[in-house]
Amino acid sequence: QLQPVRDTLQTLLLHQELTDETQIFLQALRSGDTRHAWRMMSKSWDGMNCSDFSSMISERLPAFGRSTATFLGLVMDDGCEAVVDAFLYFENERWASCDVTLALEESHWKIDRLALREVDWELDPFSDLDPKLTSRTHSLDIEG
Repeated sequence: QLQPVRDTLQTLLLHQELTDETQIFLQALRSGDTRHAWRMMSKSWDGMNCSDFSSMISERLPAFGRSTATFLGLVMDDGCEAVVDAFLYFENERWASCDVTLALEESHWKIDRLALREVDWELDPFSDLDPKLTSRTHSLDIEG
């Protein structure tokens, strides 16, 4: 009778841990602390040193460093791998969607993959016109 409650609590705690790890990672990138972010990466990134990682982030994924805030959404996991939906917000009121995939390594969750997609909402709540959503199909997946 208590097992379903324990399972639910374990799932909630796991999802909070995954959310926290993702938030710390994104804050490190936003603050320019790529060394901290690099240390959070999975073993699949072992072939990339910190300097190369910093260059990759600044050249291929500059949105992470330029964002001003993040919102973390849905968390999906299978016990060994998890994906956290995140939204990066910018000063110009634009936002980008990304997925942060984490892998369980030696009882610690590590960042394994990043996927960034740009989406712009063109919505004026006071307009008589139908709101429209524009989406760019540009997607960039980064793996170690």
